[in-house]
Amino acid sequence: MTDGLSPPAPARFPGATWMQGAWRAQRWMWSEAWCKWWRRPLPSVDYARGLGDGQRFESHRGSWMGVLVPMVVFSQFVDVLVAQGVIHIAVVGPARPWLHAALLFVSLWTVVWAVSLRSAMRHVDHRLGAHALTLAVGFKQLCRIPPAAIADVQVINHRAARQGEDWLDVHQLKKRDVTLLTAFDQPTLLIALTQAASGAWWTRNGVQRPLKRWVAVHVDQPAVMRAAVAAAMSPSAAPQP
Repeated sequence: MTDGLSPPAPARFPGATWMQGAWRAQRWMWSEAWCKWWRRPLPSVDYARGLGDGQRFESHRGSWMGVLVPMVVFSQFVDVLVAQGVIHIAVVGPARPWLHAALLFVSLWTVVWAVSLRSAMRHVDHRLGAHALTLAVGFKQLCRIPPAAIADVQVINHRAARQGEDWLDVHQLKKRDVTLLTAFDQPTLLIALTQAASGAWWTRNGVQRPLKRWVAVHVDQPAVMRAAVAAAMSPSAAPQP
């Protein structure tokens, strides 16, 4: 890679590296929500800028992202009041205030998580640069695929599924053969990697994970992204429209 992003070095202690990445994601999550509420520069904007230049493809118009924050916030106002009342009635002794505090923290964490996830998904886009296709899902997942490592790219047709089937059945795939890069929404684009997949890598919470033969990801305009990726591939590898 010559655009500033390279795969992480192999972790000597993967568990510790994963914990460090998870802690970093939590820090970003709280910072994102804090900056959004107080109208400060968002960490997700700086993170997205660090992914390099290129054509950008949004991934925040899925049905789950559209209802996630209102649903979570509303449920917290209702469920937490009920749960706090149950604790106040059913629990006696010194444990009561600790349970109230724990429930309040969990409720606050849930709201912060929903707000920051939606904000990050709105600002961290997939992008196709001169050297690689970058698939970014919030702060946690990052996948880099050079055009030469792409064998095919297809739009996932969810409507073609019959009763009892899903998109995996439509494309005649097994779940074990697919790397799924989504937050909550269904994937809309399917990328087939070459046998060697030279230069392709994927990290989750900072730990490099093995990429499978197929990569499925959600993007708002899969047909547009498919056309752009196909144009970036070598003429001999580019899929037919």
